[in-house]
Amino acid sequence: MYCARCGVELQKGVERCPLCSLRVWHPDLQEEKEPSPYPRYTEPEAVSHEAILFVLSFLFLLPALICLLVDLKLDRAVTWSGYVCFGLLTLYVWVCLPLWFSRRNPAVFFPISMAVSLGLALYISLKTGGHWFLSFAFPAGGALLLLAEAMIVLLRYTVGEKRHRALFILGGGIIALGGLCLLIEFLLHVSFSLPMLWWSLYPLTVLFLLGTMLIIIGLSPPLRRSLHKKFFL
Repeated sequence: MYCARCGVELQKGVERCPLCSLRVWHPDLQEEKEPSPYPRYTEPEAVSHEAILFVLSFLFLLPALICLLVDLKLDRAVTWSGYVCFGLLTLYVWVCLPLWFSRRNPAVFFPISMAVSLGLALYISLKTGGHWFLSFAFPAGGALLLLAEAMIVLLRYTVGEKRHRALFILGGGIIALGGLCLLIEFLLHVSFSLPMLWWSLYPLTVLFLLGTMLIIIGLSPPLRRSLHKKFFL
């Protein structure tokens, strides 16, 4: 065995060249591990997803219980605390409930969230002695629910590889949203005797033009290619 630098013949088992001090590599010798100049990377500990959700649930439950106990202590009945509890429940269903499931299907969770929101509106209507739920909140909320659910289902299950279909769905949904504005103004007139100022025609016109533009783009392949090149859509 010879030194790779100076060519001196080396004795068997020697670790360094006696002439140039070059370290000799030998398969039978174990290499000394030098300390790394960088700190050793360690994987961060995984945080339990369920634990975070339990903490969030507790953060929603605690203020509801406190308000309920304070209300019962002061008024001997459930008065203002009912609004707080029902509001926190509605917020929890919208924000935290989908996080409990690995597959979050908006076509399922959106109707549940809207149903809880309509329940909150019904509770407020009953507690305040109003009669606006059946004449305003229920038809307006139901129309919004049907419109949003139809768009979610169509976008989720009918678009597929033909992405231009989404333009037709969005265009039609935006036009229908303009019609919903007109319906809301009419329901406000019926429920609260507000005058018909026809303010809904302004959003109806804007949304109609926007929805029509999306439908025209969906019908024109050159416009779709131009939109894809400029905005990567």
